[in-house]
Amino acid sequence: MRIPSNKIQDIIRFAFQELEGIYPMEEIRQMTNILITHYSGFSLTTILAQPEKTVLESDLLKLNFAIKDLKHEKPLQYIIEETEFYGLRIKLNHKVLIPRPETEELVDIIIKENLNKKDLKIADLGCGSGAIALALKNNLKESKVWAYDIEDEAIEQTKENAKSLNLSIDIQKANILEEDFTEEKFDIIVSNPPYVMDKEKELMKPNVLNHEPHSALFVPNNDPLLFYKSIAEFAKTHLNENGKCYLEINEQLGKETSNLFTNGKTQIQKDLFGKDRFIIYRNQ
Repeated sequence: MRIPSNKIQDIIRFAFQELEGIYPMEEIRQMTNILITHYSGFSLTTILAQPEKTVLESDLLKLNFAIKDLKHEKPLQYIIEETEFYGLRIKLNHKVLIPRPETEELVDIIIKENLNKKDLKIADLGCGSGAIALALKNNLKESKVWAYDIEDEAIEQTKENAKSLNLSIDIQKANILEEDFTEEKFDIIVSNPPYVMDKEKELMKPNVLNHEPHSALFVPNNDPLLFYKSIAEFAKTHLNENGKCYLEINEQLGKETSNLFTNGKTQIQKDLFGKDRFIIYRNQ
């Protein structure tokens, strides 16, 4: 089945027919508007005010495939290959994780606590798309930011985003599970490493489980703090005096994660949903 015509109203009608029962009605409307805007360039005002307006045949074909992808629960961000993150347009490929609102919260905490500081040296461990590193560089402009990841696709995506946003950061391939991957010392270490236990997969929605990279999400049940152990060891030798480590964590393992960080002050902070989501550690 294909979209019957290239009129906006028929595209929207087709989307509702294909996606009803899979997504809430308002979400279908929002996603369809985003797709039409993305492929046709029409503004939301045009979509709402001129439903008889037509899109190009080439754009209609793209919209048809995009709606089919949504029907198979492919995330919208992967379909349009971009997302908004802390005021930045971040390009995505299917090998990097889609940034979450909670991660924006983490970035917001860091920026607000360090806004008036200059010449900060910041490390983003496991940078993925580069969203965290680039958002920090964009807002803490006098800082120097390093972005590390082991995946080639993540490194290339971060480089592409840095170039498109005209933000200068140091991007390096590295295994953050190996303590001595750099000789640099930092004022801020930030990371949103994999922290979802394998046993929690059954709780994940199909759009996440079937499309997002498992290596960026899941850790073994018998070693769920795998990455945090390495980050804690890294912080011992690579975090400057009075430097801070900001981490996104598994809400079930806040105390266990906090206990990995010694010789300093550790605070567990809740997200907007009231869940233990962040650890802030200060080296003393």
